[in-house]
Amino acid sequence: MKPVEAQCQTFLKSRHSMMLSTLGLNGELETSVVPFVELEAGVLAILVSELAQHTQNLFALLSAENIENAENPSIQKSAGLVAGLLVADEASTEQLFARERLSLQMRVQLVAGGTEERSKILRLMQAQFGEVIEVLAGLPDFHCFKLQVKSGRYVKGFGAAYAFVDCPCIGLQGIKGR
Repeated sequence: MKPVEAQCQTFLKSRHSMMLSTLGLNGELETSVVPFVELEAGVLAILVSELAQHTQNLFALLSAENIENAENPSIQKSAGLVAGLLVADEASTEQLFARERLSLQMRVQLVAGGTEERSKILRLMQAQFGEVIEVLAGLPDFHCFKLQVKSGRYVKGFGAAYAFVDCPCIGLQGIKGR
């Protein structure tokens, strides 16, 4: 593993929440913050309430009928895709223009309730976030989603930007300016 890949992995493992951007059927973007766990390399999971706009967008984007009838044609192109952003803390960042970050393009999949897969995710979340997960998982409006990373970028700082496909931090390719 290259040193920059190890740095990227360390950064990913140090983050427990991400900014999540979803696209509504009307073409409007919704950005929010969600806690996540890493299930395996390139696969994250979230537990979110259907009362939140981002969750409504996730359900809408997973419905084929909604996609076909969407007001905005870009919805059809991005069906089932969301973007995530993990960022270094501002307080520990010397230069905000060179802030360490990891951006992710991800495909969404609903995890059905009452399955072993959901139970596994909830156990991981409880180990990471504590007893609140037991409470949230018991509420009828909370749903689990898996997020499969398709591509992304890791920015370590000025002049240190890398792209990857599928698995975050693996096979990083330097990005060159114009």
